[in-house]
Amino acid sequence: MSKDYQFNYSEISESVESMYDFKNRILKAKKTIRILKDYFEETKEFNLLDIGCSSGIMTNEYSKHFKETVGVDLDSKAISYAENNFAKKNLTFLCTPIEENNFEENVFDVITCSHIYEHVPDDKILLDNIFKLLKPGGVCYFAAANKFQVIEPHYKLPFLSYFPKKIANFYIRLFTKENEYYENHKSYRELKNLVSKFETIDYTLKVIKNPSKYSAGNMLKEKTLIYYFVNFIARNFYFMIPTYIWLLKKPLIKESS
Repeated sequence: MSKDYQFNYSEISESVESMYDFKNRILKAKKTIRILKDYFEETKEFNLLDIGCSSGIMTNEYSKHFKETVGVDLDSKAISYAENNFAKKNLTFLCTPIEENNFEENVFDVITCSHIYEHVPDDKILLDNIFKLLKPGGVCYFAAANKFQVIEPHYKLPFLSYFPKKIANFYIRLFTKENEYYENHKSYRELKNLVSKFETIDYTLKVIKNPSKYSAGNMLKEKTLIYYFVNFIARNFYFMIPTYIWLLKKPLIKESS
């Protein structure tokens, strides 16, 4: 059974604070930009599509490094905030589900899709759209939460994403003001299957090993006991890492002989 769109995300009490947190959102945007520039070296002549742009804080930061930037989200309140606060010539915001976009195929150099797949009615359709919209050789910055994480990131409840929906819904009603656990997280193996049509360039361990290089020093301080512990766990139990950071490259079109 298909899900409806999650139109009211900005009204979920657990989400509001993070959506308008300038400091943390700009740090996240800088991490994304560092990774993209590590891969491409330069992005000034590229265009970018930010899927699930929310309040536009990160999208605005991206627009400083790209020729044209478009942010899409189906949350009308968040889009209104973005349009009112970040108006500029090379930045556009659209209030629409990405599944209902009117973009031409093969049009974007870069797409960002950060912690979005679990919020959409059909994650396969989401990835099909990303594949269609990317230029051959273009990449999607794909940050994806693992199903098997101790603390569920949206509601801060232990093991919430582990449970079947009926139990998860009961759990969430018991400890939050929400009536339903909408999100659907996948395991590492399921995520790999989801992105199988792309070439995957994995930055997960690179970021964990060199957090300062990728503007992630706020999350993991180098040369500390925690740093060495996290790196050990990440290398040896990769399938349990809470969040994966992958660049999904659309294969180049092969010329016919």
